[in-house]
Amino acid sequence: MTVLMKETLQFLLPGTTHVLERNGKDAYVYLGRDGTGHMLLDTGETRTGTWRLLDDGYATKWDGGQQGEWTLEATPEGVAYVSRDGSQRLKLNGILFGNAKNLPR
Repeated sequence: MTVLMKETLQFLLPGTTHVLERNGKDAYVYLGRDGTGHMLLDTGETRTGTWRLLDDGYATKWDGGQQGEWTLEATPEGVAYVSRDGSQRLKLNGILFGNAKNLPR
């Protein structure tokens, strides 16, 4: 496993929508170039907030008070999102350019 660092993430995160597998369904995270973020969870719940790039991942702060720090790990199976505390591991199913799901809804 290889943790993707800031030098790579600066090209994969800003201005993209990430498609994550969560509970067997797709969830979407849009990370705007201006530091705004939007999320559409597999449950239909939406979140809006901010994000910032870290040396080895990124951090989010959602308007509802939820916060998170994530690393992206390259594995033989693909790329995984891993929460900093190790409690969550999500498969990255795709990266779409722009706000592909027109979030927030």
